[in-house]
Formats: sequence, structure tokens, C-alpha cells
Amino acid sequence: MFESNRSTHFAIRRKVLLGFGVALLTIALVGMFSFRISQSLWQTLQDAAHTRMVIEKQSQLLGYLLEVESGARGYAASGSENFLRLFERSQNGVVSSYNALKKLVSNDAKQGERLAQVKPLIRQKLEFLKLGVDIRLTGDPAAVAQHFSASSDMELMDQIRAVMADFQKHEQGLLDERTRRSQDFSSAASHILGVAASLCFLLLFVAGWMTLRDIKVRRLSEERLSIERSLLSSVMDAIPDIILVKDRAGHCVVNNRAHREILNLQGVSEMEGRSSYDFFPESLAQQFREEDKFVVETGIPILNRERGHTDEDGKLLWFSTTKVPLRSGPGGIDGVVCVTTDITERKEAEDELRLTAAQLARSNRELQDFASVASHDLQEPLRKILAFSDRLRIKCGDGLGENGRDYLERVMNAARRMQTLIQDLLTLAQVTSRAQPFALVDLHKTVNEVLSDMEVRIEQNSARIEVGRMPAIHADALQMRQLFQNLLSNALKFQRPGVPPEVSIAARMMPLTGPPISGAMTGDEVCQIVVADNGIGFEPRFAERIFQVFQRLHGRNEYEGTGIGLALVRKIIDRHGGQITAKSTPDMGATFIVTLPARQRMRETPDETR
Repeated sequence: MFESNRSTHFAIRRKVLLGFGVALLTIALVGMFSFRISQSLWQTLQDAAHTRMVIEKQSQLLGYLLEVESGARGYAASGSENFLRLFERSQNGVVSSYNALKKLVSNDAKQGERLAQVKPLIRQKLEFLKLGVDIRLTGDPAAVAQHFSASSDMELMDQIRAVMADFQKHEQGLLDERTRRSQDFSSAASHILGVAASLCFLLLFVAGWMTLRDIKVRRLSEERLSIERSLLSSVMDAIPDIILVKDRAGHCVVNNRAHREILNLQGVSEMEGRSSYDFFPESLAQQFREEDKFVVETGIPILNRERGHTDEDGKLLWFSTTKVPLRSGPGGIDGVVCVTTDITERKEAEDELRLTAAQLARSNRELQDFASVASHDLQEPLRKILAFSDRLRIKCGDGLGENGRDYLERVMNAARRMQTLIQDLLTLAQVTSRAQPFALVDLHKTVNEVLSDMEVRIEQNSARIEVGRMPAIHADALQMRQLFQNLLSNALKFQRPGVPPEVSIAARMMPLTGPPISGAMTGDEVCQIVVADNGIGFEPRFAERIFQVFQRLHGRNEYEGTGIGLALVRKIIDRHGGQITAKSTPDMGATFIVTLPARQRMRETPDETR
């Protein structure tokens, strides 16, 4: 019995061992054949996929060429910026597709030759279309039509298609051959499926173990995803702007608290799956839907579109909406992300600002008119005072006595000062009321003309003036003369006793590196003018005061003038959108730094051009 049991145990053991041996051998043979067939099939499938990719890139290249032509001809016909952007974007697509195609067929000499053959044709095609766009930019429709009617363009495209047709034919032949081979390998692989069936139990065990492992990994991923969604929801709810995500059909997928509050919704579930038609009038909801479809179909975002809306109380509310495509991957658009900001306060502030600006402009016009009229009306009494005072001095001077003549001379001097003051005020008021349009002004020529006008005064003061190379800028030519004349007069007037005046004038073109000024933004080209002298200078704390009207740092007996010259300079610079600063130390001279835009951004208001 024990022998029998031992014999049976041995037989079972032998059978088990034999079975395992056969199974292992079968698995080894099946594995070997499967491996070799799979390897061959994989290589064939890779080759076929590579060929399909080549065909796809070749079609993509032709597609981009057609888009380039459509963009160029569309822009030439309509002048739309959308066609221009399509033209520019498609040019990059042509280059990237050609480079990708060249890389894919780098091991195929014949296809490489075909690509080398088509490359100059594509370049000629792009240059032809680029020339058409450039002609359209000049605004000559006849030249554009004549350019695109050239028969050489069609012949060029036919040559490209012919070369690419041979290219595609070659690749299609390779694809057919590789497809047939993959089918042969697939047929061979099907014969070993019967052998593989015996391994199902083992595979089920392995699959069960892997499934349990995958379930654990998936559970961890879901927990992590839930945390991320909770964090995203918290961040979105904390944002005061309205955020809404829609699918391609216009139904809500995700929204934030601000969106739910404006629609009087209590929970997230009340909005899911619903659309604008459920909350807004049909006409307004249709506008939203058309915008969503445009973004989804074109991939072009809608940025900062402003729209007014009247609430239940009749108050006008303003919103700025941005809609961008929601992309799941390259080329795929799953929906639209909408971000809406309440800009009612900004709009109201803008309206108040426009009203204030209009009132200020009206006040300025009235003030300028008053200054002009007052200046002219005051001229006549002064002329009579001077005229009759002069007659009195000539005809009755001997009878007035010494005191009388002194009093009369003081009256005449006061009248002359008043007349000079009125003329200076009139000049100050005319900076804008009689301004000339901006044009290209050669500052070097302007400075030389001012020096020529002041030649006698320069000689009387034994002054030495050094002028560097001056550029040309857009400005009011007459006011540039006034600017340099006042700066030079100021430098000659405030000279140190016994020291001949020395004045240097220099200028350079440079990008604006500091904060923006009224006529230029940071990075714009500006002209910096530096006027330096060796005069008496002033205390640094007076650097702003000297530009105010009637402000004098010295008595009238020391230095003549009305205190309007530098105020006129600042007003001219303000009109040109520039700025002026002054640096000085007592008895060490003064330096005036003027910064003017090279090209005028500012637009003159109607009252400045009348």
C-alpha cells in the first residue's frame, strides 16, 4: 500500500513535473515564436505608421500652402487682419511641416531629392504671396489685382503639386507593401492563439493581481484628483470675477461663486448642464452662443469685450468678458472658458473723467480767450499813457521841474514794464491758441537761426556758445525757436559779474528708460536736450519755482525781466508732451534738461489748432 502510494505519488509528481515541463517548453516555444512574430509585426507597423505620418505631413504641408495663399488673397481682397494673421501663421506652418517632412524621409534618398526639388518652388510661392501682401499694405488695389492675376503663380503651384504627387505615390506604395506584410504577420500570429489559450489561467492570475494593483493606484489617483478639484474650486470661488466653463454645446461644466451669486443660485448642481438660454433673454443668450461657437470653431479668443446691461432696478451695469478656447490637447477644443469682470465703477469713473476733461478744456478756452482779449484791450490805454507822457515830456518838460520830470519818467518806465508784461502774457497764452501743427523740425537749423537773431546780444556780453550736433524731431518749429531763445536769454541774463557767459547746447536721441511722460511711453525714442551755463545758478530748492509765472529769485533792479520766460518754456514743452528739469548750485551755473518725444503721440485738441 505504501509502495502503491509512493508509486502513485511519484507518478503524480512525474506527471506534474512533466506537465510543468511541457507547459514551460510550450510557453518557451510560444514565447519565442510570438516574440519573433511580434517583433516583425511591430517593426512593420512602425514602418507603416511612419509612412502614414509622412503622408500626413505631406498633406499638412499642402494644406498650409493653401492657407498661406488663402490668407494672402483674402487680405489682398478685404484688408482683414484675420486673413493677415492666417497668412503669417500659415507661413510658419509651411516651414515647420517641411522641416518635419525632411526629417521623416532622411533615410530615403529619392524622397529627399523630391523635397530638395520642391523647396525652391515653395520659397518662390511664399515670396510671391508675401509680395502681394506688401503691395496690399501700400493700399494700391490695382497693383494687388495685377500681381495675383499672374499666370506664373498657377504654374508654380502646379509644379509643387506634381512633385508632391510623385512624393505621395512613392509613400503610398510603401504603405501598401507594409500593410500587406503586417497582415501576413497578423495571420501567422493568429495560429499561435490556440497555444496561448492554455496560458489563460496563468494570465488570469497575473491579470487579477495587476487589476488589484491598478485599483489601488486608481483609488490613490482619484483621491489626489478630488483634492485638486477641491483646491481649484476654492481658488475659483475666492476670485471676485465671474468664471464659467462651458462645453462645445454651450452647457455649463464648472462655475464659481461669483457666477452663482449673480444668477441667485444656491449650489453648484443648479448650474451644471444648463445654458445661457435658461437665465437670459433669448436675444442676449443667442449673442452668447454665437460668441461661444466662434471661439470653439476658430480657436480665436475674444478679449475684453465690453457689454452694458440694465438690472432690475434700471441701473446700467457694464461688464468686460474674455472667452478663450478650452483645449484638451494639440488641436482639440473641448469648450470655452469665460471670465467676466464688473467694470461699472470704471465706466462711471471714465464718464466723470470725460466730463471733467470737457469742463477743463472749456475753462482753458475761456481763460485763453480772456487772456488774449484782456491783453489786447490793455495795450491801447498803455499806448496812450506812453504817447501823452512823451508829449508832456517834450512840450512841458521845462515847466515840470526836476521832481516833475522824475515822476513823469517813473510813470513812463512803469507803463513800459506793464506793456512788456502784457506782451509776455499774450505770448504765454498763445502757446496753444496760435500753435502750429507738428512737423519734422531740424533743431540744428533752429538753434543756428536763434543764435543769428541774438548775435548782437551775444557780442555785447562777450558770450561763447557751443552747439553740438542736433537731431530732427516732430515739433512746432516756431515754438522750438521760442524755447531755445528763452533758454539762451536766461543763460545770458544771469551771468556772474566779470565772468563772460559760456553756454553749451547738446542733444541726443535715446530710448526713454525712466517713467513714461505724457508724450512717450517707456522704450519710445526721445530727444534729450541739455543747455548748461556758467552763470550765477540758484538754490536746488528753487528748481520747480523758477518755472512758475511771475516767479523771480532776484529783484528787478538786479536783473530785468517779467519772470515769464521759463514759464513759457515749460508750457511749450508740456504742449509737446515732454518734460524739463533744472539742476544748479549757487555760483556754479545751471543746467536745463529737456526731454521731447521724437514722434508725437499726443493729438492736438480742436482749440489748439484753430
